[in-house]
Amino acid sequence: MHTEKNKIIIISSPSGAGKTTICKFLLKKMNNIDLSISYTTRQIKVTENEGKDYYFIDKKEFIHLKNNKYFIESAKIFNNYYGSPYSNIKNAFSKNKHILFDIDWQGARKLRKNFNKSQIIDFFILPPNKQELKRRLRKRGRDNTSEINMRLSHAMTEINHFDDYKYVLINDKITETINNLLKIINYNFFITENNFNIKNKLKFIK
Repeated sequence: MHTEKNKIIIISSPSGAGKTTICKFLLKKMNNIDLSISYTTRQIKVTENEGKDYYFIDKKEFIHLKNNKYFIESAKIFNNYYGSPYSNIKNAFSKNKHILFDIDWQGARKLRKNFNKSQIIDFFILPPNKQELKRRLRKRGRDNTSEINMRLSHAMTEINHFDDYKYVLINDKITETINNLLKIINYNFFITENNFNIKNKLKFIK
């Protein structure tokens, strides 16, 4: 059983804007949230671990799970499938924890359809400019020139959805971005806690 005290925190951004790094920092700084680990059909990278970064499965298995309504949200990105299982939310809430999603605007939109907006704290992270985004993509060393150009083109489409989100932050300096995120999250927690306490007091008075 959960109440709206259990929050769904969504971090979205175009590739290279820093959402995965930001999520890792948040998980280190907050002990009351769990990460929603997604399933994907893409190849595992040398720096990744099964069950920690993603669950890596083939396309046939992914489609089987999707057809059986295993995922609360799923999307196809760069010819690979990604999906978040319902069980991630259920498990986090059963421990009275909040849950963190590192997903794109498509996934965020599906979550908003399934949960009350007061339960969701959603952020869209923007790069300072296009040139900086391109520099970060090159610095990662994961993609060739063709793939970088494809990601940049896709990023422009993603950025068009920034106004779907309640909070939009420009990730110029990662430390400042993390601090701003924490302030906003803690503010939302504070408001929820106080509303919850007020409601309980009113029930007691009645």
